[in-house]
Amino acid sequence: MLIPLTEPAAPRYVYINPTNNQVHLLVPMVGGQEISTDNTCKSTASLDEFFKRETALHELSTYQSALEFDLQLLDSAHPLKLPKQQRLNQIKEYIKAINAMKEGYSEAIATLLQVPSNLYSIQLRPRAQDPQSRVVNPVFSINRSNDDEGNPLSALYNAMYAAFPNSKIAPLDSLAQLSQAVLAALGQQPINFEGIQRALTEQCHHLFNLTVDFTKAPDGLAVSKASIDNLMAFTPENQATTQEYIDALFGTCAPNFFETIPTPPFYRVQDNPDKTEKLSILTQFFLAQVNIYCAANQISSGNFGACLDKSANLSNALAGIVSSSLEAGAFVEERIATFLNEHTADFGLNRPLNQQDIDFVKQKFNRTYTAVTATAENPHMDDFMVLDTTTQAGKFVTHQGSICTDFSELVAQPQDNDYFERIRADFEVPYIPVIPHKNDHIKASIDLDIKTVIARIKDDTQFKKLPKEVQDACMKSPLFQMRTFLHHVAQGRQDEAEGLLIDNPEAQTLLTTPGLFTDYSGRTFHCTAYEYAYWAKDTHMCRMLEHSMDETTKAELLKRVDAIEDSGLKCLQNGSEYRTRHFDFSPLKMALNHYIQGYDNCENTSSWNAIIAALKVVGLAQRDLPVHVINEYCRPDRSFEPTPEFKENKLPRVVTFFNFFKREGEAFVPLAISDSSVLGVDFALIRLEGGRAFAPRPERMRTTLVIDLAAVSRLDEVRTAELTQSRENLKSVEPGNSFGI
Repeated sequence: MLIPLTEPAAPRYVYINPTNNQVHLLVPMVGGQEISTDNTCKSTASLDEFFKRETALHELSTYQSALEFDLQLLDSAHPLKLPKQQRLNQIKEYIKAINAMKEGYSEAIATLLQVPSNLYSIQLRPRAQDPQSRVVNPVFSINRSNDDEGNPLSALYNAMYAAFPNSKIAPLDSLAQLSQAVLAALGQQPINFEGIQRALTEQCHHLFNLTVDFTKAPDGLAVSKASIDNLMAFTPENQATTQEYIDALFGTCAPNFFETIPTPPFYRVQDNPDKTEKLSILTQFFLAQVNIYCAANQISSGNFGACLDKSANLSNALAGIVSSSLEAGAFVEERIATFLNEHTADFGLNRPLNQQDIDFVKQKFNRTYTAVTATAENPHMDDFMVLDTTTQAGKFVTHQGSICTDFSELVAQPQDNDYFERIRADFEVPYIPVIPHKNDHIKASIDLDIKTVIARIKDDTQFKKLPKEVQDACMKSPLFQMRTFLHHVAQGRQDEAEGLLIDNPEAQTLLTTPGLFTDYSGRTFHCTAYEYAYWAKDTHMCRMLEHSMDETTKAELLKRVDAIEDSGLKCLQNGSEYRTRHFDFSPLKMALNHYIQGYDNCENTSSWNAIIAALKVVGLAQRDLPVHVINEYCRPDRSFEPTPEFKENKLPRVVTFFNFFKREGEAFVPLAISDSSVLGVDFALIRLEGGRAFAPRPERMRTTLVIDLAAVSRLDEVRTAELTQSRENLKSVEPGNSFGI
């Protein structure tokens, strides 16, 4: 049966290099592809989400579980086994490293941003400034301060606000601009039809970033000089001009061209009531894009905003260029680029900007301005991060809708290990500006028979990850019923275990067949369900099982119980083998007593530290309890005071307690394993009057733990005595129906 493996192909933050199986964890600096689309607050929030709110840890833990599930299904010789194990080891490295960096990530980010790379910050001056705007080393900025009277100190800002209110914005005549550009490109040469076709294609791309094939009509038919002459009735006597050929080619090859081209950003403010502010931001934004391009390509290291703020004359001239270009219906960006070339010394340019430079900047300006104004995320238009993807090396990339860096770049060099050194080298060489959103190469399925699936699935959580058709096939198998039955008993699911026995013709087989299973405390047994219940002193479970036994089954299980009393029942836990007759309550009773005595003799701070350590020992002992003891701690219908008789005919199989740290109910099992707020790490379970809870304060637990010790001791006595009744029930023809009281 074909079973899809569960390792996710598109996990959040994770990229796997298909060439060498290196796992990369991408840290989102800010939302966006080549420019930040989040505002300042949200950019901070994305990092907080990654680290503080532990989203990355959650994603990695989920990924770890998926890999562990897949590895459980694979035998050691399978070709997927080794690469998946390698990825699992790497995921664990990241989990450990993120836990170590929870408090220091802000400093690591700030340090990284101080290093020149391919992520550039810009800071504009809108009329209404965001007081939270913070940038590190902006490549472009203008003065955001005011004088004592509240007047802006930026010469560029003042020049724009003086010029733009009076600016008239004429409609942009795109056809005229294109025709002028084509005619200028062709020069004074004689009419050359093929040359006109080439020039039209080149200038359409140059001016509008659109590709149009002027050698074909929309229906695919070839367009030649002869076909145009025939269509337009051009003859040697009635020769066409270059302009007429331009018009004819547009009408034939791109009849709807000027209806589909987007309006350039500067002309989108035609009827905007806040025209001056919009034009001011547009001018600053375009200058910033040119500034970034020049910095990235070593054309200039200057801050163009600061250069303009130093000279009122230069600022006034630039504002006048923008205004006059709009009034003439010309391309503003081209005119600004020409202005910069005319003042190379002022802006620190080591060479003039050529047409290729200008085209690149214009296209990026159009894309990025459209991106940041497409949503309401940037109401102030204060600051942005801009990614340069043209570089051959850089520490920042695009991944899953965010501008990211590799986690290895944040790991402090002196504390590096070999793993993160390898990851950093793999991230930087070769530089890949856009990291694939998915790891499609890790998608895989495995063909297994049902018997093998059942043997390799450890628990219900893993079972639920199987496809429904595989689950259905498993549940029809007697082998799966046996496995499920054993786990129900070991995990205290008494009603579910009984449901598998009622009206089941294979009930006696389920009762007498030993199998391999693990209880909640991590003890692994190979025995029958009744043997485990007898060993654990879970006499409530024993009575239920006894009711379903026939005489032959009881005789068989009596032999097995006698063997336990004679030589014990073997189990494996934490890699060690143990053999005991019954579960031993002594470690818990000793831990409770040790805590109580320590509290009574507490005299100083050092003693209190010992008390806290003793509390952890209580919690650790509770982690080893069979589930029926946990049920007694958590049952909602009575407390441990006065000390119960523990003689009820039915045990509520409740496993939840109230977590004072989280202020909510929490399941005791399956046991959580982590570094904080965990049983045996910083708290122990106590039984409170009228409820169930744990308490983290040692000084408030002494009285309660005295009560708990008395109850646990009584429970041990009662359940041990009831095992005698269990043996008698196995000897009788009819199953016992009481606790022998």
